[in-house]
Amino acid sequence: MGTWGVRRATMSPVTIELTLPGYRIIRWESNILMRVYVEALDAPRLCPCCGGGRLHSKGRYERRARHLACFGNPSELVISCRRYECLGCRRSFVQPLPGIRPGRRSSEPWREEIYEHHGDGICASVLAERLRIAPATVGRIYTQFTERKAKERESLDCPHVLGIDEHTIHRGHRFATTFCDLKNHRVFDISPGRSETELAGYLSTLRGREKVRVVCIDLSNTYRSMIRRWFPRAAIVADRFHAIRLVGLHLFRMARQLCPDLGWNRAWLGVLRMRSDRMDPAQQQRLAALLAKYPALRGIYELKERLCALLRLKLQSKSACRRHIRSLLELIDALKQTPTEPALTLAKSLTDWSEEIARMWRFSRNNGITEGFHRKMKLIQRRAYGIRSFPNYRLRVIAQCG
Repeated sequence: MGTWGVRRATMSPVTIELTLPGYRIIRWESNILMRVYVEALDAPRLCPCCGGGRLHSKGRYERRARHLACFGNPSELVISCRRYECLGCRRSFVQPLPGIRPGRRSSEPWREEIYEHHGDGICASVLAERLRIAPATVGRIYTQFTERKAKERESLDCPHVLGIDEHTIHRGHRFATTFCDLKNHRVFDISPGRSETELAGYLSTLRGREKVRVVCIDLSNTYRSMIRRWFPRAAIVADRFHAIRLVGLHLFRMARQLCPDLGWNRAWLGVLRMRSDRMDPAQQQRLAALLAKYPALRGIYELKERLCALLRLKLQSKSACRRHIRSLLELIDALKQTPTEPALTLAKSLTDWSEEIARMWRFSRNNGITEGFHRKMKLIQRRAYGIRSFPNYRLRVIAQCG
């Protein structure tokens, strides 16, 4: 180990990056550990207990705090500060230090760096070994920062454009409901359960429910009745993906009834699912051969194309929506005249959700943003090898998706 090198503050610009705003650099020493001696600039003027201005200095003392690394080496701040006594209430207090909380032996930038590294996927044991701290310290720092973000949600109002959907937490099929801010592309909050009974306690504490204007959901009757009760001024919009998926599910079920040979043939089903305007010449020939071999599929495929093209429309004017709703009702009447159970079921579902589907044409937002966050939540669960505590799971989701 070499000898310590002592330098003045004006000799190295690196010392400026090592310190926090509100300090004056006295000197710094460099070896394996970078040690920077600083002094707080602003002295307290009022007593934090009574607000009095008659303060008496009780002397200086040194306080040490771990700070950000410099060129791969750890650094430490040696802070020269004072303890004061209020002559009014006779209470003593420590001089507040910028960027260092009371009772902490590390700066907030250093703790925030640990929080970011742990959030990026570095496990606590590896991070603790690198920084020569305990793994429990890493977990405690991460929890403290995530709790700050979670507390912010308590004072926030509900977003004006809300997406609601459920997802599973673990193999026990325990469900949780995601409330997503579709306008700002972030998760607003999550709550355990998916029924109105399970969510009633959480919904009653939400602020600004009357300010929600649009709620996007899948074709769930449970969520629809819940929104009508708890978000009275919100317009319910059907999710475009789930509406198109419902059409494909029932029409392909009807196709299997008419053509049993279709079964689960992936090549045939893949051609039938594909949009006609996105097919290459080889796929068009394969579709033509399939429809020539099974003529009964032609009407189903054409009906699927018309319905899906209608459901894919977005940002339509009011006059255009009136024309589209007439086209939708004509297609529903065509389904009702088909004597098969999947067609009748699809016609009933489209009739029940015709109002929400009509609103879907006016907006471009959908729950694809929420589904993307669900994918990220699954990665959080896998990284932790399963999370049993829902409060801890909520904190991680808000920290990484909020």
